[in-house]
Amino acid sequence: MAMNDFLAPAMVAALVAGIVSFRSSDRKIQIENIVQERAKWREKIRVNALLVQQAAVGHEPIKLDALHFTFRLLLNPHEEEDQLILLTIENLKSAGRLKLRMAEFSSRIALLLKHDWERTRHEAKPWFLAIRAPRRWPYAEVLEGRALWDDTKPEAPWDDRKAKRNR
Repeated sequence: MAMNDFLAPAMVAALVAGIVSFRSSDRKIQIENIVQERAKWREKIRVNALLVQQAAVGHEPIKLDALHFTFRLLLNPHEEEDQLILLTIENLKSAGRLKLRMAEFSSRIALLLKHDWERTRHEAKPWFLAIRAPRRWPYAEVLEGRALWDDTKPEAPWDDRKAKRNR
């Protein structure tokens, strides 16, 4: 009887330890792969965004069409903000307002990259610390925040975190 009292808890403890170890190593491999693949994706976005800028400044509509196709393959077809990036690339083919359109394109890409970085950080956290998924800021909200900003305020009104830190 004494042997059974010792063996049963030991077997349960070994089983629990094995499950925890398996889950931990599986999660570690998953996180490493996701982080690495996302880093590669962000680099592709950066490189292609630079190529879009060069093609737009060089007035190369055929190259812009090819880059539009590349971005179509890299971006989410179900995400409205991603579709608006594609529309912005299309608008770069027009002759007028190039500087303004390039500013919009670069802002949209910066928001996309920032959101993906925040998602990667969020997913790499342990489940008990990953409380709230990061929000993707729509370009229209950021643009509205910039329009409201004036020289009398120390920070843009849409960025409350920075304003609170500076107080």
